[in-house]
Order: sequence, then C-alpha cells, then structure tokens
Amino acid sequence: MNGMLQDLRWAVRALAKSPGFTLAAVATLALGIGANTAIFSLVDGILLRPLEFREPERLVALWGRFRSPDLDTNPLSVPELEDLRRQAGGTLESITGFSPTSANLTGVDQPERIQAMVVTTNFFDVLGASPARGRTFAAEDDAGGIGTAAVITDGLWRRRFGGAPDVIGRNMRLDDDDFTVIGVMPRGFGQPGDTGPSPVEIWVPSNFRIPQLPFEQRSARFVAVIARLAPGVSRSQAQARLAGIADRVRLQNPDQYAPRAGWSLRLLPLFDQVVGNVRPALFVLLGAVGLVLLIGCANVANLSLARSAEREREIAVRAALGAGRLRVVRLLLTESLVLALLGGGLGVLLAVWGSDLLVSLTATNLPRVGEIGIDLRVLAFTLALTVLTGIAFGLIPALQMSRGDLQPALKDATRGATAGRARGRTRAFLVVAEIALALVLLVGAGLLLESFRRLLAVDPGFEPEGLLTAQVSLPVPNQPERGKYYSDEMQRTFYRQVLAELSASPGVRAAGLSSNLPLSGGSNLGAFRIEGRPVPPGEPPPLAEFRAVSPGYFRLMEIPVLAGRELDEKDRSDAPFVAVVNRALARRFWPGEDPVGRRIRIGPDGAVELTIVGVVGDVRQLRLESEPEPELYFPYEQAPSGTLTLVVRADRSPENLAPTMRAAVRAVEREQPVYNVLTMRQLLGRAVAPRRISMLLLNAFAVLALGLAAVGIYGVMAYGVAQRRREIGVRMALGAHRADVLRLVVGQGMALALAGVGVGLVAAFGLTRVLASLLYGVSRTDPRVFFGLSALLVAVALVACWLPARRASGLDPLAALRTE
Repeated sequence: MNGMLQDLRWAVRALAKSPGFTLAAVATLALGIGANTAIFSLVDGILLRPLEFREPERLVALWGRFRSPDLDTNPLSVPELEDLRRQAGGTLESITGFSPTSANLTGVDQPERIQAMVVTTNFFDVLGASPARGRTFAAEDDAGGIGTAAVITDGLWRRRFGGAPDVIGRNMRLDDDDFTVIGVMPRGFGQPGDTGPSPVEIWVPSNFRIPQLPFEQRSARFVAVIARLAPGVSRSQAQARLAGIADRVRLQNPDQYAPRAGWSLRLLPLFDQVVGNVRPALFVLLGAVGLVLLIGCANVANLSLARSAEREREIAVRAALGAGRLRVVRLLLTESLVLALLGGGLGVLLAVWGSDLLVSLTATNLPRVGEIGIDLRVLAFTLALTVLTGIAFGLIPALQMSRGDLQPALKDATRGATAGRARGRTRAFLVVAEIALALVLLVGAGLLLESFRRLLAVDPGFEPEGLLTAQVSLPVPNQPERGKYYSDEMQRTFYRQVLAELSASPGVRAAGLSSNLPLSGGSNLGAFRIEGRPVPPGEPPPLAEFRAVSPGYFRLMEIPVLAGRELDEKDRSDAPFVAVVNRALARRFWPGEDPVGRRIRIGPDGAVELTIVGVVGDVRQLRLESEPEPELYFPYEQAPSGTLTLVVRADRSPENLAPTMRAAVRAVEREQPVYNVLTMRQLLGRAVAPRRISMLLLNAFAVLALGLAAVGIYGVMAYGVAQRRREIGVRMALGAHRADVLRLVVGQGMALALAGVGVGLVAAFGLTRVLASLLYGVSRTDPRVFFGLSALLVAVALVACWLPARRASGLDPLAALRTE
C-alpha cells in the first residue's frame, strides 16, 4: 500500500510539472470517455436492460403473418385471439389483447386529446405489473363491451389531479363518458413498445364485443397480442406449436383464409418487439465513439512518447539507483492511470450533459427513453473504460521508456539522439493507426450524409411549403346513441362548418381534410375488387391504401391530376360513389390503359361500388424512402369519419395560423380539442428524424476524429523537427535550401498519412457493411465518398505536416548548431 501511495504522489508531481501535456491529455481523454459514456447510456437503457416486468424473458408478442412482406407483422382479429386462448393452453400460460386509441379528455379548463389503450382485463397480470396506487382490472370491469374503470399513468395523475392522494374513485370524462380511476401505475411505466410524442396515458378494459362494430369478423384485424410462455416452453417450441394452431384455424375456416395468402402466426420476444429496429444504429454509434476513443488513446500515447525524451535522464537515474524495469513500468502506468481518471471524471460531467441532450433529441424516435440516464451501471462502465484507457495509452510508452542503455541517457551531450529507432517506429505506427481509424469514421459519416442528402432530395409528391396541419377526433362514447357526433350526418356537418370557418379566416389561402396525411404515420390498408376481374380461388384480393379527403384536397396539396377530374362538391353522400386512384395503382392494374370510368368494389363481400373519376400523381405516404403504394382516395362526405386531419395553406408563415385553426374548431364545438398542430415541414422533419440524428452524431464523431488525427500528425512532425534541429542545421550549412527541408519534413509526414489512408480504405471497405441498413440511395462502397474523403484527410495531413516543416525550413543553421 505504501508503495502504491508513493507511486501516486510521484505521478501527481510529474504531471504537475508538465501542465501543458496534462491539460492536453485530460481534454482528449475527457472527450473520448464522455462521448462513450453518453452513447453507452443509450445502449444500456434501451438494449441491455431487461424489460421491467415479471420474468420478461417469458413475454412474447404474437402477430399474424401473410406471405406478403408488407404484412409480416399483422394484428389479429377477435376470433383469432379467442382461437389462441382455446387452443394454446399448454404453450402459452396467459394471453392479453390490446388496441391503441385516443380520447378527448373534457370537463376541464383545457380539453386535450390523450393516448389511450383498450385492453383485456388480464393485461397487467400477463405483464406482471402492479399499480403504485389502487388496483388493476378485474374480470367484471369489462362488462358490456368497454368498461368504465380506468388505470392511469403517474404523469396523468400529477397533471390532471395534481398528485392528489384521494385520486382512486374520482371520475374523469373521456369522449362524453365518465370513467372511474381505479389505479395509478408507477412512475416510468409505459405501454410495451410505446414510442412517439404522445405516449399512452390511460388504459380501459374491453372484451372487444361491441354490437355496432364488426369485431366478430376475422378480417377485422386490430388486436395486438402479448402472451406469457408456459413454464418450460422455449420460444422455438412455442413457434412450432403455434404453426399447428394456425393450420387448424385455416382448415376450420376455409372461407375466411385464402390458401395462397399463407396466413400463419409469428412469435417475437417482447423485448425485440419493444426495441424495434434501433439496434443497428445504436451499435454503429457505439462503435464510432469507440474509434474516437482509440484515436484519443493513440494521441495521448504519442504525447507521452514525445515527453519521454525529456525524461530519459530521470528514468535512467532511477534505474541506476536500483529501480527494476517492472518498477519503472509501474510508475509510468500509475501516471497514465491518474491522467485517465482525471479525464474520466471530466468525461462523466460531459456525459451527463450529453446524455440529456441525446434524450431530448431522440425522445420521439427511441423506445424506453425513460430508462436512459447516468446511473451506477453506466458509472461502472465508465470506470472500467477509464482504467482500460489508462492502460491502453500508457503501456506502450511505459515499455519503451523502461528499456534501453543507461549510459547514453546519463550524458547531457547525447540527449537529443536517444529517442531511438524503436520509439520512432512506435510513434509512426500510432500516427498511421490514428489516420486509418479517422478515415473509417469519415467514410461512415460521409455515407450517412450522402444518404440523408439523397433522401431530402426525394420528391414527396406534394408541395410541403406553407402547409399547417392539425388533428381533430370527435368523441365516440360507449353508448353511441347518446353521442353528439355519432351519426354520419353529424360528423359531416361538424367538418363542413369547421372548413367554412377556416376558409373565411384571414391568411388562409385554402383549407381541406384528410383521413391520413402523408408522412404522418397513419395507414389504412384495405382490399378492393375490380369489376370484371374476379379474384381467382385461393388468391388474396388486391390491396391499396384508403384515404378520405375533402373537395379541392389535391389542389390544396398541389398533387397533380393526371387524368379525369378531382373530387368536388358534387360528390356528396346522396351522389354515386366515386374514387380517385394514384398513378401507382393505375399502372399496376391498368397498365397502358385509362382507368377513368372503371368500377371497383370495396367493403365486406364487395358491397360498395365506386366509379373511378380521376388519376393523380404518386405521393410518398408512409416514408420518403419507400416507393409509392397503390392508393384510393374517397370523398370524405361518402366515407365520413370522426377522426380527420385539417390542412390549411397559408399566405405567409403557416405556424402563425395555429391559433386560427383552434379558434375555428372551438367556434363549432367549445370542448373539442385540437392536437398535433404541426407544419408539413415539421412532419417531414419527424419522418427523417431517426436518420438525421444518426447522421449528425456520426458526423460529429468523424469531425472530432479528424481533428485528433490532424493534431496527432502535427505533434509527431513538430517533435521530429525539434529532435532533428542539429541535423537540419548541418544540412542547411552544407547547402540545403528551404525547399529541400520542406520536402524532407513534409515527405516523411505524408508517407505516414498515405500509409494510414491505405490501411483506412481497406478497413472501411470491410466495416461499412454494418451501415447497409441505414443507407438510402447510396452504395456502402460509393467510390466518390471513399476517395473524396481520403483526399480531404490527405489535405488535412498535408497542412499538419507543412506547419512544422515551415518552421524547420526557417531555422538559422548557426543558431541550431550552437544550441547543440
């Protein structure tokens, strides 16, 4: 222990004598360790921690699967859920179904739309989740279709009830129905897989048997399912047994399942369902910050090697006095660990700020954001990383400094010539490694940047500038006959009046409605039949996205009408039913023909006939990176809905019309909330936000790596010039010109840079394959990115070499020789 304390005191004194070196090393390590800690906090909170439910490894999500890749994870219908409950007893211990919805919270000063989840009464029991207050649902709570009991989140309890201890038993009004609060979930509890700007805040029970809704139809698939595996049953065993259950269900209902559709049951670990597809991006970022830290370690190791020349005499004296090589190595490693701990401590402070920043940037795009933070697990990781970092950058200099001949080091006259070839080779190797790692990061960042640029250049099919959007959902109570807006005509009247109010408002050029706006995340996939083309037995009917829109919607959105006409005021509920199709649907089902005037059928058994009256341009409805899908547009008067999106095109700044949109709705219905008020540019930004965040972070790390590499090569060349002053003086005294010295120094530095670029290119070709899933419109081996960024790195290295070379070429030969 005394020896360790003595080493520690010596290390602190040695670092205090070199404040410049200490500050540079600590700053470099703090950046690397802080960035790694911040990214690891994301990885730990999202990917490494188990779900906070009882025995989470036994929880699975169940989906219907069709042969179509777009229907790989399809919800189940109520009859299919009941089939599972009857037939999967030995495989699944318990099964719960749930369906997302939203509701108007009224009876308060500021009505609002909140996210809700309709669940079977055993929902919390299957998860193994207990409330912080009150109770969860019992079997009797769902009598009559949808019960009137409610379990709420801690956040809603605090926001709407002020955290009142007597909240249990109090009422809240949702969609014109009174619900009684029976339980409050703990802080941080969320719906599995719940992400987005509006997380679930209330759960209500249901048996999914509501007479006025077609829940008994097998084609009405809206129920998400979570199950708990029976004890001793593995996921592979459960999947095999579920395949048998799906076969029996199809055989028992041959008229409900097209043989070629290939319906089956798919089982996923609930953890994978919750995490989604963020795993590749997070591991790419973790790998990127790891490379930044390696570059930082190489830099600090180079600084230590440069400093070692000044300390050779000190180390030689210690060795002459009896200190063995192991003792010297221990002394130097202690110094490195002190540096690393100082850098790690500062890095934790940076990580706390960085972690909060990352959460704020990614809260709407990442799952489990409530579990992200700097805690003991993350601090333990940081401590381990700090110790490994100290050993990583300290070991090579320690081994180099602890060996060698003592006699030359004890002679003052030779102190400029004792660096040794081995030490020079080591420093050159570290520079090559820095440049190679920096190029790998630069190429990865460049590919993401080019991918993002190409994504932003995609034509969405409409003009987003000047558009403001807002959602409105009319209340649908449990007893619809009591609802003010239950009938179709009531809904039509409400939206007609709102559109009239908006159209007459100052600053509004045009106003319209849509059931689902482009890039808003909404989808309504439906089947249709083409008149005169019967669907072959066993074949599934064609599918398209269904959207209800108001007259003038295509002019409002600036979607071109390619044939026929757009929907207009004549297309009311008492007029013949019509539809407009997009170009993708026309090309797929009427290639080379004009679909205007053709008839299609929709609804159960094709009960509703429509005439196609127009063809419009394609719109990227789901994602910018996805090709347009077939779409059918209906007049909202003929397909009324309680939930629609208002759209206005502004004369000037669209965000200034937000109060106008709210006022127009309140003028028609005082207690009707307006929510998700966003410009179309904001919707576009949300659609590309996950890619933007990955791109920005990786580019930030790449710029940091580039800076560290430049500092590294500059440090090597500057130190080399300082060590070779006498040699350079002799060369110039014998007639060498400034240009000769410049070529000598720059040539040596560029040889290292080019070697690093060569190694980096090879590594980048191999490692960028992990980026393939994150790229759009660009190859992972794009030659312009590879060689363009290689040229950038070479240019930066050239500048870093030229600065010390310029200083060397300006030496006075006599002064240089005199100092030696």
